Amino acid sequence: MPELPVALTEAWSIDKAELVADTPSSLVFRVWRRGSTNIVKSLKPAGHGELPGLDFLEWRQGLGAVRLIDRIGHSSLLEDGGARTLREHLDRWGDEEATDVVLRVLGKLHAPGGRTAPEALVPLDRHFKSLFLLAETSGSSELGTLASWAARIARGLLSEQLGQRPLHGDLHHENLVQDASGEWRAIDPQGLYGDPVYDVANVFGNPQGNETLVLDRLRIMRLTERFAAHFGCSGRKVLSYAAVHAMLSVAWMLEDGASLAGDARLAERLAFARIARSLVVEHFVD
Repeated sequence: MPELPVALTEAWSIDKAELVADTPSSLVFRVWRRGSTNIVKSLKPAGHGELPGLDFLEWRQGLGAVRLIDRIGHSSLLEDGGARTLREHLDRWGDEEATDVVLRVLGKLHAPGGRTAPEALVPLDRHFKSLFLLAETSGSSELGTLASWAARIARGLLSEQLGQRPLHGDLHHENLVQDASGEWRAIDPQGLYGDPVYDVANVFGNPQGNETLVLDRLRIMRLTERFAAHFGCSGRKVLSYAAVHAMLSVAWMLEDGASLAGDARLAERLAFARIARSLVVEHFVD
């Protein structure tokens, strides 16, 4: 089992460390130091793309997201935001209550910051590059048709961005956690820069694996209306970002070796993209 390096243990005066997660991109430890708990996240080579997310946390200074306390190399010492996820909250209290939490945290994440935005944040046009590549290489199959439509919609959204600002970039039900005091915070940001509406795009496709909820047209409409009211924009814009993100996720999965035949996560994302496209094209939301 992976252990926390001695150099980090000594530098941060850590008394005890417990491995919480070992993913392809990082090792995550809950640590005990100075009478309280913190989180240590050490990025593997495959996780170096998450470095802009650490810059986002440093910029946000604990408002709406866990606080970044210190960094050494590719390891970071973070505030412990708690172990209860929004997915667990949804399972107990329902989707409407979970959406309330998302909106409360968004209000903090998108509040004006007192410092200049980090230069390392990734602009949305670069973030969407895998989608554009998929659209160029998928031919005339259904996948190609969906990817081409999503790429065209994405380019339109990029040309009409409003209120561009630092974004979390990966808000979903596993990346919102609650501590013992009841405070909700975001974890694991991507660190993007662009239109704030994109920050709700991944909420639609989650909780991952809950196909009944994710593919429920009434739920999609409800989220669209609530987020549109929050941002003061059209429902079409909100749902368009959700559809674009779904196809971007498909592109990432295919790049990682997923197969169109037999991958449940990929099938769910494609199914959502089909529904979202039909709602956008038929103007069901405006």
